[in-house]
Amino acid sequence: MHKPQFSPPRRTPCHAASMLCAWRSLPLALILGSASSSALALDVDLAPLDQSPTTFVDTLEDRPLTLELLGQQAVTGGSRVFVRINDRPVTLRLPAGITLAEVDGQTPVVLTDGEGKVLLAGRLDALGRDGTLALADALGLLELDQTLYGAQKQAMAQNFRPVTQRIDATMAPLGDGPYQRPPGISVWSTAEIGDLDGDTRSSDYSGDGKVALLGIDYRYRNLLVGVAAGKSEMYLDGKSGGHTDLGGEMVAPYAAIALLNDRLVLDATLLFQDLDGNARRDYLVEGIDLDGDRWGARGAATYHLPSYQLTSQHRIDSSLTLGGTYLDDDVDGDYLQGETDYGEETGEVFAGVRLGADVFTGRLFGGLLYHYDVSSDVDDDADFLEGSDDDRTVLELGATQRLGRGVDVTLAGQATLGSSATEYDMISASLSYDF
Repeated sequence: MHKPQFSPPRRTPCHAASMLCAWRSLPLALILGSASSSALALDVDLAPLDQSPTTFVDTLEDRPLTLELLGQQAVTGGSRVFVRINDRPVTLRLPAGITLAEVDGQTPVVLTDGEGKVLLAGRLDALGRDGTLALADALGLLELDQTLYGAQKQAMAQNFRPVTQRIDATMAPLGDGPYQRPPGISVWSTAEIGDLDGDTRSSDYSGDGKVALLGIDYRYRNLLVGVAAGKSEMYLDGKSGGHTDLGGEMVAPYAAIALLNDRLVLDATLLFQDLDGNARRDYLVEGIDLDGDRWGARGAATYHLPSYQLTSQHRIDSSLTLGGTYLDDDVDGDYLQGETDYGEETGEVFAGVRLGADVFTGRLFGGLLYHYDVSSDVDDDADFLEGSDDDRTVLELGATQRLGRGVDVTLAGQATLGSSATEYDMISASLSYDF
């Protein structure tokens, strides 16, 4: 569902595999990716290892590149060239009699990372499409793509949750209970803060996020329609002094309908968000300004099971839910007077159980949901971006208390159980008023 998009200077989108034909135009193109013939002047005499490195700053296929030529060393049967690409040490071993300026796609070379792991042994023109993307990943050229992909998966966990909680509370068939939502108009607000942790294919990150929404909805018999608007933001810290912030104003219309005597609830939520942010790394000469938009949709079917009566006035309500979520980010990054299209798509399916019970004058609720990311199942390119764990299990607990006629306050918390590539733990407070 995701395709890393590489665009030439004219901004016409092209497939990532087009890097193969362009990685021949520079002496160091074997290491770096594609670039115009004038992008970097690398026909230089490399200094010995004890001299200061030569640094080049530019972009390759519009991806940020900071290249440090550290030096060279003669070895038996050839020579070694030492460089650092986007803060990652790399060694290129050349055959005997071949200079750096003579390297092309047919030159047999050995490329290793800072730990001695072989990234390439052979000719570049023998690489397939997957091999090209794997090499670009190992050299750090996809690092920002991966970070933005992680941010998108966090947004999937963060942005829909307040609306989902509202729909579940409103459409639950509570009979004559005090928390049964009456027909008519209701307004509500939510504030949420959370901790973010996760990993992508080649790195990990941590950070925090926050959401503030104001909503209004109307219930008529078995139908609910509403809209929420507000703002969500997240701040991610990663390797190489990396810091990425992304967020903006959002609007989310939603609707739900209850069928089968209110036992079966079908709901849908749409989302649009105006995105703005910045990405900084120690190896960049300036920050990357991010700007774009996000579209998304979520749908679910919830079946409310018969209540379990504890006493004449107390019971436990339970339900089963199944659904899916999709997000599409269109984000542009401005760097060195150029613009890069970081297009991201992701989707997941989920299933789980929810419980609720009236206790004293309040109501307790909780849920356990299992989420499975389907991106890599429908698109192999997602394997070059996401982490090793495609799934996550989320536990949510909360309580609602009536403050006065039609006025409810809700406190809730959510935690990710076990290890996951996308972990979002949060607390929230909501206030609603029924007219």
